Amino acid sequence: MSEGMFIVRDDGTLVPMRASPFESEAVFQTLLAAHPSLLAAEAVDPGNPRRWLLVAREQGVPGEEGGAGRWSLDHLFVDQDGVPTLVEVKRASDTRGRREVVAQMLDYAANGVVYWPAEMLRSQFERAYAADGRDPDDAVRALLASPEADPDAFWAGVDVNLRAGRIRMVFVADVIHPELKRIVEFLNAQMSPAEVIALELRHYVGEGLRTLVPSILGRTAEAERRKGIAGGARSASTQPTVAEWFARFEAERGSEELAIAAAIRDWWKARGATIGTTRSQRPSLYAQIAHGGHEGYPVFIKASGRVTTGLYASTKLAPYGQEDARRAVVADLAAATGLTFSDRAHDGEPSVPLALLKESTRRETLFAVWDTLLTRVRAAG
Repeated sequence: MSEGMFIVRDDGTLVPMRASPFESEAVFQTLLAAHPSLLAAEAVDPGNPRRWLLVAREQGVPGEEGGAGRWSLDHLFVDQDGVPTLVEVKRASDTRGRREVVAQMLDYAANGVVYWPAEMLRSQFERAYAADGRDPDDAVRALLASPEADPDAFWAGVDVNLRAGRIRMVFVADVIHPELKRIVEFLNAQMSPAEVIALELRHYVGEGLRTLVPSILGRTAEAERRKGIAGGARSASTQPTVAEWFARFEAERGSEELAIAAAIRDWWKARGATIGTTRSQRPSLYAQIAHGGHEGYPVFIKASGRVTTGLYASTKLAPYGQEDARRAVVADLAAATGLTFSDRAHDGEPSVPLALLKESTRRETLFAVWDTLLTRVRAAG
């Protein structure tokens, strides 16, 4: 059976190709590492096809701060927007249950975003490239299609994406079974800003030739709507005006959360902060403050209806370059909101649902935490 797959030679003859399993998982993985475009670059984002740079094969994933690799991810890539892309490869002949494979990927993602410092990923990437006699900075510039690109800024973006949980999880197999497809559809509809994809990479052989046919599975119209994908294509990154951002926010989240977001904006604006929006597919509203020749972004209001305290984006403001000062803010946030934050929250952006701040007294307790933050910045001279 050729399954209707043929190759036409230059002399006009046909070569029938038959579906065939990969010889081994190692062959499968080596092809992906050497040719990241097999990850269906245009199907993932037709409006802005993805380009990927391999960070590592068999990427270790620690299960605790400073720990050794507890698990091993098949491939870790980053795309041109600095979005980490976790790839796990399984042949159809793999006898493990679909749920086990999904649980494995979620372990990698949950721990990777917490325990993978971007500087560590960059260091191992650079060592691997240098060992092959290649210039790692040139590889980044090639990924970004710009000889003037700044590798430092690129890796800083990778760090921001990791801390925000802005990652892509890709299950790759020569046959995606219906059970896995349904799980991926569900996860992709529920998870944001993370993205979950199933990639079926069909393998055909015939007369010494090999044909690979990738196709994306697991996206649904509802998932695309929720993630801001129109017509199957992810919308281009935008940077709305503040007024446009609020109009979009009200349309998505309603008037009650709009009023809370406006109150937060007004509080920061009254204290001299600059209010702006980020450039992304799902832009956030931010408050920017400057002191002592440095700038920080202590607050972001997310399109998803959460307000975050941007500790990772405030490290240039004294005294928040110090870990103990950032941990103190996390402790104050926990006391003010009754929420529990992870042990790595001091290096991220602990978030609070706007719905929790409906009562003005709850907002005032959060404002008091931010007021202390501002007071300490200004007292640092």
